[in-house]
Amino acid sequence: MRLDSVFSGVGGQGVVVISDIFCEAALLDGFDVAKAEIHGMAQRGGSIIAHVRIGDKVQSPLIETGTADVVLGFEVLETARAMPMLKTGGTVVVNKKYIPPSTVLDGSAKPVKIEKLLSMIRGRATRIHEVDGMAIANELGNPLVVNTVLLGAFSALPENPTKPESLRKAIASRLKEKYVNVNLKAFQLGQEQVK
Repeated sequence: MRLDSVFSGVGGQGVVVISDIFCEAALLDGFDVAKAEIHGMAQRGGSIIAHVRIGDKVQSPLIETGTADVVLGFEVLETARAMPMLKTGGTVVVNKKYIPPSTVLDGSAKPVKIEKLLSMIRGRATRIHEVDGMAIANELGNPLVVNTVLLGAFSALPENPTKPESLRKAIASRLKEKYVNVNLKAFQLGQEQVK
């Protein structure tokens, strides 16, 4: 058994935190885990990608182009950029939020329409789950739980071998106590987006 996943977003979206939580849950379930992060200019809102491999025995953290089982996209443009990583027959979970890059903000490039990006993603993925993470987070009164909503959606995929209780335990161990309950609720609502 092996699951190769690419977590893709921009700095500040919690890509690293959520990929760490997923790795911790996989370890709790007895899997071998390897992870690598590519930060770029993440601290300035730039791209960030985490490669996460879990399985019975994992040799290397880096996932080759065209071999990822799942792409978990925290933002539409970064998800579209990660599509070459996805294998034929792969699955995508994408947050339906567009964050304009700095070149759009400074006027040197035009924004891309979200529907065009989603169409590109749909054209590459065999299965796609489009999640409005921000709407769910706002419903819970905390826009910072979007990443946990996405982890919940990812956890409900049939490809994911980690147990929901291990993920909940990892959430509780990684986050400050005062934020655990809202994150657990966000996780549950994310699961419901895929089930």
